[in-house]
Amino acid sequence: MVTSCSAHRPRYGRLWRLPTARVVGAVVAAALALAVLAGLLAALWTPFLVVALATGALVGYLRRNRARVAVEVRMARALVASRADCGDASLPGLEAEARAEVQRDGVTRIEATSWLDAVRALGFAMGRDRGFHLDLMRRTAAGRLAEVWGRTAVPVDEHYRRLGFGGAAKTAAKELEAPERDLLTAFADGVNAALTRRPFESRFLSYRPRPWTVEDSLLIVLSTFHGLSWNEQDKRAEAVVRRAFPEDVARFFLPGGGDVPEGLARFRGAGEDLVTVDKAVAGSNCWATGDRLACDPHLPLTMPNLLYEVDLAWPGRRVRGLAVPGLPVVLTGTNGHIAWGITNLSADVLDLVPVDGTEERVGRIRVRGGQEVECRTSWTGSLPVSPRPLMGERVAMRWTGYDPRACDLKLQRLAHAVSVEEGVKVLEEAEGIALNVLMTDSAGHMAHLATGLLPRRPGEGHLSGPQRPRSVDPPDGVLVSANDTAFPEEPFRIGYDSDPGFRARRIRHLLAEGAEDMHALQHDTAAELYEPYREIAVRALAGRDDRTAALLTAWDGTSGVDSRAFAVLVRLREVLARRLLSPFFASCQELEPGFRYAFRCVDRPLLAVLRSDDSSVLPPGLVEECVDEAVAGGLPTWGEVNRVGLDHPLAALVPWAAPLLGIAATPQPGALHTVRTCVPGFAAAGRAVVSPDGDACFELPGGQSGHPLSVHFADRHERWSNPAAAARPRDTACTFVLRPGERK
Repeated sequence: MVTSCSAHRPRYGRLWRLPTARVVGAVVAAALALAVLAGLLAALWTPFLVVALATGALVGYLRRNRARVAVEVRMARALVASRADCGDASLPGLEAEARAEVQRDGVTRIEATSWLDAVRALGFAMGRDRGFHLDLMRRTAAGRLAEVWGRTAVPVDEHYRRLGFGGAAKTAAKELEAPERDLLTAFADGVNAALTRRPFESRFLSYRPRPWTVEDSLLIVLSTFHGLSWNEQDKRAEAVVRRAFPEDVARFFLPGGGDVPEGLARFRGAGEDLVTVDKAVAGSNCWATGDRLACDPHLPLTMPNLLYEVDLAWPGRRVRGLAVPGLPVVLTGTNGHIAWGITNLSADVLDLVPVDGTEERVGRIRVRGGQEVECRTSWTGSLPVSPRPLMGERVAMRWTGYDPRACDLKLQRLAHAVSVEEGVKVLEEAEGIALNVLMTDSAGHMAHLATGLLPRRPGEGHLSGPQRPRSVDPPDGVLVSANDTAFPEEPFRIGYDSDPGFRARRIRHLLAEGAEDMHALQHDTAAELYEPYREIAVRALAGRDDRTAALLTAWDGTSGVDSRAFAVLVRLREVLARRLLSPFFASCQELEPGFRYAFRCVDRPLLAVLRSDDSSVLPPGLVEECVDEAVAGGLPTWGEVNRVGLDHPLAALVPWAAPLLGIAATPQPGALHTVRTCVPGFAAAGRAVVSPDGDACFELPGGQSGHPLSVHFADRHERWSNPAAAARPRDTACTFVLRPGERK
């Protein structure tokens, strides 16, 4: 029986965000107001004239825009036809009835009689809330997006076909151990039960999603790992730098560092704009203090957002946490005994290897509304060959993700661990994605482990579980990971171009000072990285622009929305990196025309050059020119520069629907090197504060639902955006039952 409740009642008023609805509404309202006014002040026939003129204007508008209006009507019909309900449902594969309670924050709390039934119910809830999101991610990873998206998606499909995730997922699926295979099979049962009712995007695009499979979840694993670790561009840059410079000069510019080499000036050339500052790299903050753990994964922002809140209960157990849609694996959460969180390890898991012979494979990309496109890919064995030569030589991409063990998903077993000791054993046996995992348990024990399939460097093969670095029960009772180099790089080197560590140091500093409000700490905006650039700017401006110098001197050290000084410093750092470092890479550009220097370690060589006393390394007057360029565009506030919103991928096809499908950009505090990481298109995709005893609080930039008419589409954004906003209540809004059903 289908029922209506506050959690599932559609918000039809959001349809007024469509442009035709806005125009019609505005014209009708204006016409009525003018007609009433005319009836009071003018002749009796004037209201009829006003209505006639308004009707004519609307008819003309609709006729001129009839193509778009037809698409808007199609979208509105798809939205209405796919609206959610809270009725009971049958779920094939379910062994016994499962109870689902939808909370007022949109989270579906599931109570089942077994772990696998809980996972089946999770698949149903996730498929209902995020059905198109799941399909979009698997299609993208498999190179099959153009089938439903059209010709604009062909380049995306060509890129992912060259990566070969589809074949890698099939191979990995064959090697899954029984617990993980059962997990993904149960999850697929639930997703497929939900997909019998098509998501609105699928209705709008006129296609029916195919059934979800175990391989599809592994495609999500590979896509996630790719986003965390695929550093091909940096590896290319490293190879070029090593060929262009002597060893000491190359070491100075590359991750790991070195002192300013003698004779550096002779490498200055005429290179321009060869340096990229602050590329967004997937990462996280995570810290534990014994009784609590906080974690906020930093990922691209999109609607719906890239994380989904999970709440599962079965006899004697309950797990709450954040998961990636398409994967029934809690990445950050608590089970009443332990709490855990993850960050990107920034592991060195990709190599570019020379290629002698290659095999060419020819595939076909189906294109919606068009002819199939031939896609040719090159391989050497099981490794894809890059379509772009490196300094004239063909190279293959040897990435840990192509090893089936990288998809073993044994990380999911943390949900059943009852102590840090058990958690450590789980992670020692696991391979999987390269991650930092932090844990704390109800007995006060804690651990930080580097986990995943990690290449042995130096050496051959991969590190065994006991060989991977770890920290257990540190003396100060604090664990912190923020994509920095947290572990010694001896005897084995783990990381590559790790985060410079400002976030990690800030977190440690605040915890050492006694910070207890984990939620407030997640929103800290101190920007220590920019302190040296302020000093440089103030010196350069002294006596030339004392007003701006005073503004910078008075800077409070944060990335607040009202700060004009911080906006200047961000711009100045970019200008200095481009103007001062690019000339050194002129020879690199000659070797490789597409060369870009985009390492996260950019500040180390940049500040070394700025502090140089050698005028041939730092030409006189160049810093002053850079400062002038940074302030030439005026003095906007950081909030005017840092406007952050969330866009729905469908808006790329129908941009006029962006107000309905996304969240408008607003000024936001934070930056890439502050604890509160928040810049356009990239920020915390979720924030968690959890404790081993089961207490948990989560923030999401969007809502649980992917349906724009749902009350839970964007309802959590205010709390994510504004830490002073009240948390949404956790009481139950509606309840439904999932019953065993027959497989068709």
